[in-house]
Amino acid sequence: MALGSDHRHCKVCGKVVKPGAETCGDACAETRSRRLASAKNQRYLLYGLIAFILLLFVASFFGV
Repeated sequence: MALGSDHRHCKVCGKVVKPGAETCGDACAETRSRRLASAKNQRYLLYGLIAFILLLFVASFFGV
């Protein structure tokens, strides 16, 4: 076992958590879940915007 491998911190608030845990409690787990969902939605929005811009570029290239 590597030195310090059992020492982890909450991904939200930074408190020390048990080995294998991502967050220190239910409140931080819910906050992390909301943040991940928001990041996922923003990523989809970005992909959609890129696709839309490419579609406009292609349409203008063909004179549609």
